[in-house]
Amino acid sequence: MNETILFARQPIFDRSCKMVASEILYRGDIFNSDSDDKDLIATRDLLVNVCTSVFNSNINLDLPMLVNVDMGFLDSDYFFPIPPHNLIFEILETVEPSEDVLKRIAELRRLGYQFALDDYVLEPSKFPFFKHIKILKIDILDIDFNKLTVIFPKLKKVGFQLLAEKVEDQESFDKCLDLGFDLFQGYFLEKPVLISGQKIDANKNSALQLVSHLSRHDIETDEVAELISRDPVLTVKILALINCPIYQLVREVKSVKDAVVRLGLNVVKQWAMILTLASNSSQPKELLRTLLIRAKTLSLFSDNPLTGGVKTDSSESFLVGLLSGIDAVFQVEIKDLLDSLTLSDSIKSALLFHDNDLGKLLQNTIGIERLDDKVFERLTKQELELFKKCYSQALTWTDEVMNYLV
Repeated sequence: MNETILFARQPIFDRSCKMVASEILYRGDIFNSDSDDKDLIATRDLLVNVCTSVFNSNINLDLPMLVNVDMGFLDSDYFFPIPPHNLIFEILETVEPSEDVLKRIAELRRLGYQFALDDYVLEPSKFPFFKHIKILKIDILDIDFNKLTVIFPKLKKVGFQLLAEKVEDQESFDKCLDLGFDLFQGYFLEKPVLISGQKIDANKNSALQLVSHLSRHDIETDEVAELISRDPVLTVKILALINCPIYQLVREVKSVKDAVVRLGLNVVKQWAMILTLASNSSQPKELLRTLLIRAKTLSLFSDNPLTGGVKTDSSESFLVGLLSGIDAVFQVEIKDLLDSLTLSDSIKSALLFHDNDLGKLLQNTIGIERLDDKVFERLTKQELELFKKCYSQALTWTDEVMNYLV
């Protein structure tokens, strides 16, 4: 699968050399363009890559991330509706603390955003920023260290964390450590590392997050109805499908909440996930057909008391079957996709390792699909008959369903 350089990450360490945060750096080609707002575009694209991509390695996204912002970004409308708890906007040295800038930063802080000040070189003109920032980054390569030693006790009293940036060697690190810096960043500790991965466009990312939310055990009727209702196309499809002859309801269902109440939470959740995946995949419909047959087979098998000691929940079994080919649907490695979804450990383990009852059931079902002799040998005659019966019912069900997935 094609991967893209998404950004670079340079770790930030504490006094015990434990990584506690990182600076996320743009690594695209916008700066080669003639655009007047290239800095704004770079920051926007960087945030999109961080928030909507699947990465090829663990990049510690749970730790605080610092992202450079300029005046254009501070004045723009690109901020998140809910401030991420681990994102800190790093005010570039080109931004001056004018009255309008300080007012804007104060507004954003009230909304929950956090700030750091980049490349501070002891200039008094930056003092007005101090009451608004969480971290002060001091450029130790571009200052007189003797002057820093004099002013440092006053900076410590302000209350923000002091970060020594551009720490290039052991001597510099030791001097900053002795002086009392809280945080450290620089080539001596670790150079920026390029992070690559698979970009997922906005629609597909929204689809994945919807599937993730719908799979939660604690989700309730009102929340399911609200999540589906946010997508007008999905809402229409859900209502059209539920009013179809498959269910033969006496009275038409006229709202998503009505559908959830009358058909049951699990049925509507399953349909929402099916339609979401179908609408956001460029793959042939036959792939979805295979996954639907598998999901329904797993669900029917789980509902049957004659399961040979395998204890699984039918709704979880359906979800595992549906997600077992999600890597093909979105053309991204399944491990990377699962890392980006909020699913139970048992579901993830079943999909990745087949090492629990749910995983073994999935493994057996896939083995039967592929006419794997080893699977036929280890299953009892009773289990094989049950699989055959469930698979036949799943085929009929899927054939009906596929007529409505347009």
